Amino acid sequence: MDVEHIEIHSDTFDDIVENIKQANLSRNNMPKLIVGTGLSVIYGVPGMKALTKHLGNEIDKSSNTCLKQMWKKHYNDINMNGLEAGLASLTQTEDILVDEIKSITAKYILESEEKLHKTIFEKNTGFCRLLHYLSGTVSVSKKVIDIMTPNYDRIIEIICDKLGIGVITGFNGSLYGKFNKNLLKQPTEVYNCKNYTWVRLFKPHGSINWIHENGNEYLTNDYEVLRKKAEFIEIVTPGSSKYKAGLTNNTFRCMREEFNELLNPEDNYSLLIYGYGFNDDHFDTALFDSFQKNVLILSRDVKQEIINKALERKNVTVFYHEKGKEYMVYKSKKYMIDLPIWDIDQFADLFIG
Repeated sequence: MDVEHIEIHSDTFDDIVENIKQANLSRNNMPKLIVGTGLSVIYGVPGMKALTKHLGNEIDKSSNTCLKQMWKKHYNDINMNGLEAGLASLTQTEDILVDEIKSITAKYILESEEKLHKTIFEKNTGFCRLLHYLSGTVSVSKKVIDIMTPNYDRIIEIICDKLGIGVITGFNGSLYGKFNKNLLKQPTEVYNCKNYTWVRLFKPHGSINWIHENGNEYLTNDYEVLRKKAEFIEIVTPGSSKYKAGLTNNTFRCMREEFNELLNPEDNYSLLIYGYGFNDDHFDTALFDSFQKNVLILSRDVKQEIINKALERKNVTVFYHEKGKEYMVYKSKKYMIDLPIWDIDQFADLFIG
């Protein structure tokens, strides 16, 4: 395949920037955002590689020989293909490993985020600038920015606090919020979405501030409570348990289903996908159906399957990194570029200013 080189600071690329802004960031094509671990990484919250190492260290300390053997059984696959793929072969007889991974992961992310809380609030990243830009672009009659994230951390919530943007989580309450799917489905009935901008946040894999204990589920942002209740934090961990939990847990299921309903082909919207690995087959099926809309993907590492989709469809644009070089797929053609536009800071500099 012939790959043309385009300089970022050129008239040709300036035209591309304006076209992408109109197709993906304008009021008429207001994007729905899918945000993956790429966001966590730029704020210093551990990604999958760091989590994998931490899991191995913690399980090695365990006195449970059976647990260690289960981890060892899957370790080569995890080491070669990553945590997500490596745990895909877990069986129902290995639930003890799933439970241990869930507990270790929740505590690790909680502790990491707590240390970074002040940094997250104060740091002015490209994603922060993007949200601020979209808050001024959103519809004047319904000021709602829709974001779906598989991340457990609360980076998006903290950024919204920094920007003065309200967050609709589906939970209602001040100290101990209870889940009500109607808050996600019909936010205008509860929130003033005409005079104020809101982020409607869907977290289908759970969050480190969700607690499920003795049949009761609630949301709290009290770090002291979360530390004490860490073993009850409600998240879906990587592996075969993800699909099962996504169906059986009502909150997870509602988060997924309500966001999927927003991907209506009859509505005007675009998709902006940032730092997302396309590792959730159940959700990705609905997402790929929406690729008939304008799609903008920013991610350092992108699966070849996604690149192929972009090469087949002129409405899918991808900025990514491959073999030490930076690339863009735009209008079904692959270009080499001279800056990593998949980096949200670089993207914001060029597209938002």
